[in-house]
Amino acid sequence: MFDFSQFPFWSLAIIPLAIVFLWLLFRTKQSHKRQQSTLSSEYFKGLNYLLNDEQGKALDVFVKLVESNWDTIDTHFTLGKIYRKNGEMDKAIKIHQGLIGRPSLPEQYRCKILLELGYDYLGAGWFDRAEGLFKEVLIQDEKSTEARHNLILIYQQEKNWFKAIEIAVDLYSENPDETGPMIAHYYCELAEISKLKGDVSQLENYSKKALHYDDACVRASIIMADQIKATGDDKKAIALYETIESQDVESIILVIDSLSECYENLSSQDKLYDYLLALQHRHKNLFLQNHIAGVLEKSQGSRAAIVYLTDEIKRQPTLSGMQKLISYKQEEIDSDRVFSDLAVVMSVLQKDKVEYRCQKCGFNTNTHYWLCPSCNRWDSVKPGILQPEHLHII
Repeated sequence: MFDFSQFPFWSLAIIPLAIVFLWLLFRTKQSHKRQQSTLSSEYFKGLNYLLNDEQGKALDVFVKLVESNWDTIDTHFTLGKIYRKNGEMDKAIKIHQGLIGRPSLPEQYRCKILLELGYDYLGAGWFDRAEGLFKEVLIQDEKSTEARHNLILIYQQEKNWFKAIEIAVDLYSENPDETGPMIAHYYCELAEISKLKGDVSQLENYSKKALHYDDACVRASIIMADQIKATGDDKKAIALYETIESQDVESIILVIDSLSECYENLSSQDKLYDYLLALQHRHKNLFLQNHIAGVLEKSQGSRAAIVYLTDEIKRQPTLSGMQKLISYKQEEIDSDRVFSDLAVVMSVLQKDKVEYRCQKCGFNTNTHYWLCPSCNRWDSVKPGILQPEHLHII
């Protein structure tokens, strides 16, 4: 039998306290369940309004939800992104403006809402308002990579290259491989403006700065080589054009004509022929058949070009090579109806051939862009001649 005389009297007070504690815990859990039930009910009511295309009523429900429980804010972010994706910027703006204007807004969500509202304004084309919001984010979080990248995008759209450089340089130390090429192109844009103004000193200055941030910047090399070529110093221009091979061999196609012109000015067709042959040998995916044939035609006549192309097409047949060979044959035997018909067929086949393609998004174009108009990536548009449509001869 338990001896109550051994049990401390003061411990009896714990029993009612424990009962009160358990009762309060039970009430708290029940209240939480009721709150969750209410939230779920309101949430589904809002979804029902959305499904019935009653956007205004749905927004009212979600605003009340977030006011009573900020844990539901992700619902607003998701809804805003859906509207933005569908091009309904006014509705996305209304959602995020409603959130930012709530007196009870927790500070932890403020930057996120400002960023989302900034995206809304970007989508609507209101760059000045978006810029203000992203700057406000930087006041609260000066290391916000997202805000800085969006400011760069705005300045890029507005062609405000100095402001774009200012923000990008701030990011350079964090990610030089990605940011360096961007800064280089901004300096190249300034160099192009200097070229139009005839300011050679600034052109050289900006080009050198471009190469400082990206030593593989083909565009800067081309700008400088073109300027040197314009002064008549063909030897120096040739040396600079040929450095492009070490920067980005695919881009050598962009300067082949200028390079050839420099060699011609120096009456060095043989050296050009040797250079192009060696270049073709070093880079098998670089197709220079027609360029080499053109050099042979000028230096040794069309018969030499025909012999060269005939051998090359047997080894590596391409549509462009075939078209070039047929044009030579047609000139040689002008009355030959067969070659005339073949020339028409080849021109039709080549008609829709893409000359340039973005390596990031697949955008096709017959005009070269340093900045892809589709995905806004620098240096992603490459000459399509590098990936010709091969002819399989049986």
